[in-house]
Amino acid sequence: MADHVSSTIVIKAQPAAVLAVIADISRYPDWSDAIQSAEVIETTPAGLPAKARFQAKTTFGKEDYALVYDWAGPNSVTWTMLESDRVRSLDGSYTLTDLGDGSTEVIYDLTVELKVPIPGLLRRKAEDKLVESALHDLKTQVER
Repeated sequence: MADHVSSTIVIKAQPAAVLAVIADISRYPDWSDAIQSAEVIETTPAGLPAKARFQAKTTFGKEDYALVYDWAGPNSVTWTMLESDRVRSLDGSYTLTDLGDGSTEVIYDLTVELKVPIPGLLRRKAEDKLVESALHDLKTQVER
């Protein structure tokens, strides 16, 4: 069964600046504690990432995975997992809202289903940490 985690953060920047950092996937290892490598393997006609491959360190070890992206709206991006060793499904999104004061609310939604059984409390704690760390790292990078 898949678990859903969601969290929100406010970043002192316009949505376009936040989205630019999100779209610059190849730089994730420079500022994300979890991402060890990231490579865009296909782009959209607009030059945005369409598919990317990652290696991340997780609570349970290294994980290699690939995602496909959908840049459907001007202030959102969604992704779905293409392949992974230990994860059955991984669907996520960033939704950005301009707060009108030069800052942006960012909602990070993530739905994860693992291939291997992990006790619920431990699994949930790792998922919460993943989302909170991703938002904190994003905020730190954008506000530099």
